[in-house]
Amino acid sequence: MDFNGLTLNEYLLIIEPEASVKQQIQRFKRYFIQSYRFSNAIVTRTHLTLMRCLQYESYESRFVQKLRNISATVSPFDIELQGFGNFGHTLYIDVKTIHPILDVVSNRKEEIKPFVNRNMKQAPFFVKKPHITIARQLTPTQCNMVWALWSRAKYEGRFHAKKMLLLKRRVGTRTYRKVEKFTFRGQIPYPIQGRLFN
Repeated sequence: MDFNGLTLNEYLLIIEPEASVKQQIQRFKRYFIQSYRFSNAIVTRTHLTLMRCLQYESYESRFVQKLRNISATVSPFDIELQGFGNFGHTLYIDVKTIHPILDVVSNRKEEIKPFVNRNMKQAPFFVKKPHITIARQLTPTQCNMVWALWSRAKYEGRFHAKKMLLLKRRVGTRTYRKVEKFTFRGQIPYPIQGRLFN
């Protein structure tokens, strides 16, 4: 969607599991589709969302540079997955490792907000409850139906998060495209020199 000649994109910042864990989760998604065949349920690619926002494409380079700077200071970390949960409209795999995920961007949102568009009806989203979606856009009745089985199901998984990925799609379209991959480097940030006198 274009506004006054400016292209407005939706940006999605994610962590993708390693291949073996991704394959396990894809099996859960296939089982869900084959078992329930809900026409309204959307099954997405396997990922853990860190943030989502709107921004004009002309500002993309500044936003990307900020994410490069942040990723350079993040050390790789393990993510533990355990069991399933639901939000009443979404069935998901629960993430046990919360704090390292929130430390990537959610706990730095005040630092990031100047680089995303805040003049929109849709405010930037920063993850508060990390999870990996199995299916979303379920009705309450559908969710209650599937939860009777999935609440008793056991699952444990683990993967090493070494990078995050920024995707984008033009507002009004469905397909995301890759913008950039950001490797976690664990570098100590340079101190910002403060003023000695006020």
